[in-house]
Amino acid sequence: MTILLDMDGVLVTVPSWRKVEIGPDGFMLFNEKAAKNLADILSKTNASIVLTTTHRINYNIERWLEILAARGLKLQTIAKINSVNSISLMGSRASEIEGWVNNNTPENYVIIDDDLSIESLPESIKSRWVKTNPMIGIDEQAKQAVLQILGAVNQ
Repeated sequence: MTILLDMDGVLVTVPSWRKVEIGPDGFMLFNEKAAKNLADILSKTNASIVLTTTHRINYNIERWLEILAARGLKLQTIAKINSVNSISLMGSRASEIEGWVNNNTPENYVIIDDDLSIESLPESIKSRWVKTNPMIGIDEQAKQAVLQILGAVNQ
């Protein structure tokens, strides 16, 4: 099981007019409820994480593990959707996700994101998308939708 994970609008839910709080580690603080819901998903599925967020280029994998652990998300492994290391080289979120799916042919995955470019994906991929409200992030409804897609509802 794999979770393709965005940050802004998923775990970081600060309105654009408000300043984002930064943790002691230099990264943005998460919405506590959204982080707890993701932790619940991870405990029920043991899913791996693939970062789709544009922030992925700012840190290496080891640093991402530290950042997530400091926010209550203990993971053994994490990956980035691709090896792009500059915002100017990034495609749309939809094109990056489609490329990952085509290159990895995953059996069971879910996309957690608020990026509307995902609407343009083929239905076979788009049907695995849980669209979050950017002001709320992963709420109970989104958590249940993720568990449903991953087939972990009764676990």
